[in-house]
Amino acid sequence: MEATLLRDRTLIDRWRAGDADAGVTLLDHYVGYVRRIAMRLGVRSGSEFEEFWQDLVLRLIQQLPGLGERVRTSFAGYLAWQVRDLVRAWRRRRRHVVATDLLDPAADDGLQPDAQTAFWEALNDCSGQLPPREQAVFEHRFLGGLDLGEVATRVGSNANAVAQAVFRLVRRLRDCLTGKGFDGPGDLL
Repeated sequence: MEATLLRDRTLIDRWRAGDADAGVTLLDHYVGYVRRIAMRLGVRSGSEFEEFWQDLVLRLIQQLPGLGERVRTSFAGYLAWQVRDLVRAWRRRRRHVVATDLLDPAADDGLQPDAQTAFWEALNDCSGQLPPREQAVFEHRFLGGLDLGEVATRVGSNANAVAQAVFRLVRRLRDCLTGKGFDGPGDLL
């Protein structure tokens, strides 16, 4: 285990110093591992995984300046965390696109069931009834696809406070939607 960590940290340091081949070697070693985790979380193989992989590599490149400090016990563990986080962001982004299309009358292609449209209208109404801070958290977290830290930065708070706000707003939205005849927000929240 220590030999693996030493190898990975050495490759990370070389990558940070500008050796792109070190980054390729490191990522090539873990591509199968990432594929297994991503597929278990719902990313399909083929072009979807290739797109996911590109997003993950871009994320790692953006984090490269501080990557050595972030990997404490294992690069594999760090990668697993990044994959889970990125899959969640993908799901939020897809829901946002669906929500935007459903709420945009110009995007109406005649294929939207009335029940879906009614649900999104109810969700829009319910989210509008949230207190301003929770409404901002809802928009950033669920419609904007931001993680807790990014939401915290946007609303001038910390991730723990945002997590509590998410808990409260999910409960409020669920109650509001139930009052409007829906079972709740489904997998949106």
